[in-house]
Amino acid sequence: MTPNMPLPDLIDAVRRNANLPDSRSEATPPQVYSSPEFLELELTEIFNHEWICVGRSDEFANPGDYRVTRIGRDDVIVLCDRDGVLRAMSNICRHRMMSLLEGEGNLAGKISCPYHAWTYNLDGQLTGAPHMPDNFDKRTCRLPQFAVEEWLGWIYVNLDQQAAPLAPRLAHLAELLANYDVASYRTLFRVNEVWDTNWKILFQNFMEPYHLFAVHTNTVEPALPTRLAFVLEGGPGYCLYKQGRVAGVAYEYGEAMHNPNPALTQDEANSVPLFGAFPAHVVSVSAERTFWMSLMPEAVDKVRVFWGVDVHPDAMPQGAEREARIEALKASFHAINAEDKPITATIARNATAQAAEPGRLSPKEKTIWEFQRYLARMLTGPLEDDTGQRAGIAQAEQR
Repeated sequence: MTPNMPLPDLIDAVRRNANLPDSRSEATPPQVYSSPEFLELELTEIFNHEWICVGRSDEFANPGDYRVTRIGRDDVIVLCDRDGVLRAMSNICRHRMMSLLEGEGNLAGKISCPYHAWTYNLDGQLTGAPHMPDNFDKRTCRLPQFAVEEWLGWIYVNLDQQAAPLAPRLAHLAELLANYDVASYRTLFRVNEVWDTNWKILFQNFMEPYHLFAVHTNTVEPALPTRLAFVLEGGPGYCLYKQGRVAGVAYEYGEAMHNPNPALTQDEANSVPLFGAFPAHVVSVSAERTFWMSLMPEAVDKVRVFWGVDVHPDAMPQGAEREARIEALKASFHAINAEDKPITATIARNATAQAAEPGRLSPKEKTIWEFQRYLARMLTGPLEDDTGQRAGIAQAEQR
């Protein structure tokens, strides 16, 4: 493709690509990954208006539990207030734009700005402002609030308070996952790091099984081989594939996986569904655990990756054996990520090359085709064959 393609031409290329039938689908136009102007458009049109995963509900179980996260251009405090209500609000002081909190933890009392000691309740209401004039009314000052929704135990935040709810567009996915009872899974560990790639490259890499036999030859492939992976029909808010598991073979830790959940059918116990909740949440689910990532772009070639593992409440042993299992799981998923990092970084670098061109997609990459169509809809509007899709979205939102 033409290097340094103007943004309008690049948007047209994205739309043409998305309108291809899945039987002739092609990979993403390279400059979609490398264009700073395209990233700015994504931040405005997608990350300012879409649901972003920030963690699990059990991480905010106690009043004062909080985490600071970045959504698009905004730093956001996610916390449990004194009444047990989960909130998301701006992390910017209403005085002179200082950041209020960092990291995560538990707030014993209130939120206090480190710059001039303006103080806020856990619901964001200003309660203290030293040395201000008598005509300043603290009651009129509050941290901006954002939309919060829980889905299957994951917590999502949307900067757009007027956004349509998340659950309706993931309704069919929730039905497919019902027997796993994912909402009951509990947080095991979290990792927060930056990868040297574009956020879309990492989303697409997680959501296609075509590379497993080549990249994860000695880790994932023996247990979840590419030949047993099949893309399923996605929905208005997600793409999905189902991965068959080889009986008696594990990659998460030394022993073969066991099923702690009697509600699962034999097929479900021997399968791993993987889904991508648009735009930036990718998840692998098994009878024992989830492994998931939430992606946030920092530059065209930098993405903040917040990831971790959650477990079924009856899946883990106790005592020293539990700690050993946790360390084994950490080592396993760090090893898998270490195999993906150089691949995704190389793709991001090659996206700037003059010779870079999108190629044909495999049927095992149909999830990429669905993700590209989502991207095109968000940035350009409905596609040529979207009559049925729009009807499906409207029906889901009415449920």
